Amino acid sequence: MATPTATATDSTGTSTATSSTAAPSISVLTLTVRPLTTTFTPPASCAEMRLTQLSSPGYQIWLNEPQPVPGSKFADCYPSEFMAGYTSGYLSRDIAMGTGSLVVNASSSIAPVLSPLVCPQGWNAVRTWDSGYIACCASGYQLHPPDTTLDSNRPAYGGTCFSAFEAGKTVRVTAYDSASVTATVEWAPTGTTDQAYAHPIDGFLAGSDDSTSTHKLSGGAIAGIVIGSIVGFLAILLALYFPLRRYYQKRRSTASLENPDLPPQQNNTQIQYNKELPGSPVTGYMQSPYDTSTSATFISRSPSYKTEAQPQPYELECQQPRELDSGWAGRELEARDIPNRPQG
Repeated sequence: MATPTATATDSTGTSTATSSTAAPSISVLTLTVRPLTTTFTPPASCAEMRLTQLSSPGYQIWLNEPQPVPGSKFADCYPSEFMAGYTSGYLSRDIAMGTGSLVVNASSSIAPVLSPLVCPQGWNAVRTWDSGYIACCASGYQLHPPDTTLDSNRPAYGGTCFSAFEAGKTVRVTAYDSASVTATVEWAPTGTTDQAYAHPIDGFLAGSDDSTSTHKLSGGAIAGIVIGSIVGFLAILLALYFPLRRYYQKRRSTASLENPDLPPQQNNTQIQYNKELPGSPVTGYMQSPYDTSTSATFISRSPSYKTEAQPQPYELECQQPRELDSGWAGRELEARDIPNRPQG
């Protein structure tokens, strides 16, 4: 921003002050959220370039300054919602300057954020951000954002509206010291680098994400929420793990008691044994009672044996005795004396 040189002249035409004006600095003390849902219409006199020159060291010239000195307010050019949250203070100290003294004032102001915000009549939204945040300046003024961002959610807060004077055109300025009005003078800027300042009105458009709240969550708050959620989730998992672990251990223990012959890891599993019995004292053979036709059943059955059938006696039919031809042996027998058998 340019640094103009301003010379103020009183009503008699005498030059009363020559100073170099610099861009004002504004300290942020606190924030207030207020709604402005209707278009504020200021009185016609507010458009008449009511200029105020503040005291040293800056001797800055402000348009419609709402609080030029402590304890005084000129609120007619601003919405009541803005003025209800606006405060300007002064810190003073005396500096010896030869035979006199100079009062140095470092100003600080508190400006509310209006949400939702409608720019007043005769004001323009000179800049709009993606979040729906806007800054309004009086007609003919531009916005100079703060050199250092004071609030990431309010990037225009601490900035200044400014407008260049027309060289050679006389304007009426009311000058103040640290306590009251000192003079009302006619002042003619000497160059186009001379500027007047004004306070911006900032806030959020209706319907934007922040129209009902001043600040979004900071990065630290978001990180805290994420970490807290993760820790809570892990705590729930641990709370469920130990009861479930005890339940399954108890279940395995109960199953082992009901089946003492079975290993704990093989519940309800049939184990097949194939054993050979000792030799049978009757048959002398090794015989297995295991029947391969079934999967898990032991069958004990006696072996079957085939016995030879005993021959049945048969009687040859012979009603009368007959002599059989016995060959050569028979003929020898015939040569012997064989007593006659008694006839029956």
